[in-house]
Amino acid sequence: MKLAGIVYGMGQANAVDAMLCVLADRLRSEGYRLAGAIQHNTAAPDSPCSDMTIEDLASAQRIDVSTPLERAGGGCRLEASALEDAAGLVAASLASEVDLVIINRFGKQEMAGSGFRGVIEAAVTRDIPLLIALNGVHGQMWEEFHGGLAVTLAPEPQAVEAWCRSVLTTVQTSRPGAATMGTRWETPASPATCRSRH
Repeated sequence: MKLAGIVYGMGQANAVDAMLCVLADRLRSEGYRLAGAIQHNTAAPDSPCSDMTIEDLASAQRIDVSTPLERAGGGCRLEASALEDAAGLVAASLASEVDLVIINRFGKQEMAGSGFRGVIEAAVTRDIPLLIALNGVHGQMWEEFHGGLAVTLAPEPQAVEAWCRSVLTTVQTSRPGAATMGTRWETPASPATCRSRH
């Protein structure tokens, strides 16, 4: 099983989301066929919450998964139905050839059997390399899910990319979009302050 979990601590969710966005962009530019979802967080004016947008890695389509404040009771909440729509897009993309699946979160929805849980199980069943991020508070549920078969990664760009490259098949130069593999990490200079799905 080619499965790895990036376990992060309190206050690190936004940085992990930004890291996965950079990683996905890099791997796609090299011609790897990605599936899964990454999260873009944009600070909203005059609001304590950020706008959370999920990007389907196969199609680059984005879905807003933020619940409007007036319906969230003034708090920051995830729109569960929108998350299910995003999960449906990702699930459909697994019908094609995929080199790596990246899921930005193993959270409350997935622990309850919804969200990206079906995508995660499908990737494991098909033995597609899977990279997933999770808050350390969900560590026990995650361990129960993978049964000790997953690699645990620190939320460090170099370590995460090294694992990805260890499980990926080298892209043939004849594949459209393939490029020379890079080794230098470039992260956003000043990521926007935002709240993320936990």
